[in-house]
Amino acid sequence: MKRCFGLTFFLLSSRLLIAQDQLADNLKQQFYNYQSNALQEKLFVHTDKTFYLAGETIWFKIYAVDESFHKPLDLSRVAYVEIISRETKPVLHTKISMKAGYGNGSITIPGSLSTGNYLLRAYTSWMKNFPADYFYEQPISIVNTLKGKASDGQPLTSMATIQFFPEGGNLVDGLPSKIAFKVTGESGSGLDCEGAIINQKKDTITRFHSFHNGMGTFQLEPQKNNTYYAVVKLEDSTFMQKLPGSYDQGFTLGLSQTETEKIKVTVQATTVFLNTDVYLFVHTRHLIKNVQVNQIRNGEAVFYVDKSVLGDGISTFTIFNASRQPVCERLFYKRPKEHMLIRSKTDKLVYEPRKEVVVDISTSDELHPSCPANLSMSVFMLDSLQSLPKENIVSYLFLTSDLRGTVESPDYYIAHTDVESDQAIDNLLLTQGWRRFKWDDLFKYRHPDFEFLPEIEGPVVNGRVEDKNTGAAAKGIPFYLSVPGTHFGFSSATSKADGTIRFTFQNIYKTNIIVLQAANQKDSNYRLDISNAYADKFSTTVAGASAIPKKWESDLLKRSISTQVENTYNFGIRHSYLPGSVSDSIPFYGRPDRLYHLEDYTRFVTMEEVMREFVEDVRIRKEDDKFRFRVRNLLFNIYFEDGPLILLDGLPVFDASKIIALDPLKINNIEVVSRRFFTGSSIVDGIVSVKSYSGELGATQLDPNAILFEYDGLQQEREFYSPAYINKDQENSPIPDFRNVLLWSPYVMTDKNGKSRLSFFTSDLAGKFAVVIEGISPDGIPGVSVSTFEVRGSK
Repeated sequence: MKRCFGLTFFLLSSRLLIAQDQLADNLKQQFYNYQSNALQEKLFVHTDKTFYLAGETIWFKIYAVDESFHKPLDLSRVAYVEIISRETKPVLHTKISMKAGYGNGSITIPGSLSTGNYLLRAYTSWMKNFPADYFYEQPISIVNTLKGKASDGQPLTSMATIQFFPEGGNLVDGLPSKIAFKVTGESGSGLDCEGAIINQKKDTITRFHSFHNGMGTFQLEPQKNNTYYAVVKLEDSTFMQKLPGSYDQGFTLGLSQTETEKIKVTVQATTVFLNTDVYLFVHTRHLIKNVQVNQIRNGEAVFYVDKSVLGDGISTFTIFNASRQPVCERLFYKRPKEHMLIRSKTDKLVYEPRKEVVVDISTSDELHPSCPANLSMSVFMLDSLQSLPKENIVSYLFLTSDLRGTVESPDYYIAHTDVESDQAIDNLLLTQGWRRFKWDDLFKYRHPDFEFLPEIEGPVVNGRVEDKNTGAAAKGIPFYLSVPGTHFGFSSATSKADGTIRFTFQNIYKTNIIVLQAANQKDSNYRLDISNAYADKFSTTVAGASAIPKKWESDLLKRSISTQVENTYNFGIRHSYLPGSVSDSIPFYGRPDRLYHLEDYTRFVTMEEVMREFVEDVRIRKEDDKFRFRVRNLLFNIYFEDGPLILLDGLPVFDASKIIALDPLKINNIEVVSRRFFTGSSIVDGIVSVKSYSGELGATQLDPNAILFEYDGLQQEREFYSPAYINKDQENSPIPDFRNVLLWSPYVMTDKNGKSRLSFFTSDLAGKFAVVIEGISPDGIPGVSVSTFEVRGSK
């Protein structure tokens, strides 16, 4: 009997352990399946400063990395940058060309923009498949001195709110819990407070006070049929707010650290869950770090996790019940061990106006005394208007990108490493924690059909084809999209079953008029509507209210005069663009098989003579009073049976007679592709591309059914203006130099020895200047450096 009982117990225990392991493995596998098909991009934007006047330019560099390892990610070739008002409306926007995970650009603030706080946000097309909380957001301040007058700096309103966040997610009757709170004012900044928790009988249960930036915690064991309120006392007012209700049954979660570098996870549950299994699932930025199973005994289950197994930054601890339902969740922060050290040193600490400043830069990390890095550098004036930035690439990648909303003074949590800052970080995680996915989506996971695909080659133009008469979606209708001009763009696509259509380009720069035409003239009964490329959803973050203190008036006046002087004397130089690369001028079909420059030949009177006498790769025939082209197949040295794609300055021409009717003196060259060519969903038997001198001749031959619309292309890269005072004549130039940003360099590359050197010249402004350098190594290790120097005297 004893042997049989022992064997039965062993078999039941083994089956139970196997079942537990299978459920844990299923959690892991489903997590892997979801993450392998939902790659996450992260963008970080380094701006030259954070305070601007209307008329100034925002200079920025974009870093694109993968979410898990923070390595530069060459996925998207286009990034979208917008300036968002407090009313959650985009007021400025642009598209930036990305390459190998990096891009840079600028936005000039127009005089029509009102004074206020704004959000600069950045994202990619791929990121539009996910909530807007994934987008990069950075607060900036803009002041328009020509619109409105400085206020006395009093708050717009004294309204304050308090929010409560039970550790783990919920309050449960009879189970003690830690509750975090956050008190904020109208501007969104945290407010110091103290107060008490009372019940419906006005009995004081416990007291509390804020610890840092309006955040703190207190302990509470809610009792059944009780209601709790917080009486909050601020510096100038007192208010009362109800706490969230509690549940009769459920789980609570508590995290604490032991002296042996372990994390203790305590799960408490009500009696209905006694002797049931609970699962702990831990991941750092979607990389699984630990999975355990335990059983609720005597009202609780305890897990221990070695801190060393966690990745740097924020990790998520999730508790699942026996039915694989997430019941509690908590964030934990591990200070990054790996960091890139950026050292910057100026050749002097004090300079005179219009003198050269030399900066030596070196980069290293924990494993290498020197390492190459891709950096960006800004040198700007520090005064009452502009302070050192509170966000940097280190604090963003390891902390704030995994939290909801705007984090006040994120640099504090990274710069300080004492017990108090650890407590402040924990309060921050409790009040602003979130998850970049939904567990329900993971458990119900199917292979996703993403609406927005990554722009891996260049800009993508999305639209929908409809029947003009019925408005119904039209399937299988081919369209051509052209950006006419000397260096034209061209793409073709066919509509899907739901009418959607997608055109891809290598490069489209600046604002252009784009022309859409049905590939078959018989398809003129269809309409194509182009979709807005910018995101139409917004995060919950709102730029804080603004108030201009009276004490700023003097500095604002000086800055305003400086900005107007700079724009008056140096407007043309400050708005010059860098020349485009050679690849930008190569057409979609690459290098042609034959190129005919008409200036190299005797000029004929008609295009028919030109085509017959010079362009030997194109045969001309006239049938039914219409000319037809046929291109010679270069591979077999015979002419194709079907006609080629004919382009005039990038615009499709369906009737070759229109080419014959042109004035040859207006034609620069003719390019011929003598092979079958695949363009989008179309196959053409060769290409004949006719280019005029002006690049505008094609517009005169438009088909009456063509659709024209204005398209916002990629931003052409602008050159930052930084004058050099090399000789006495330049140094003594009477033209004023009132630059408050002395240098913006978006691509500072340290070599294999981790070294780089830059130089620039001071302006006529005296004061304290900051040198801020941010960047990342090829291995995904971020770094930041801040140093200062002074300019004394006046010009």
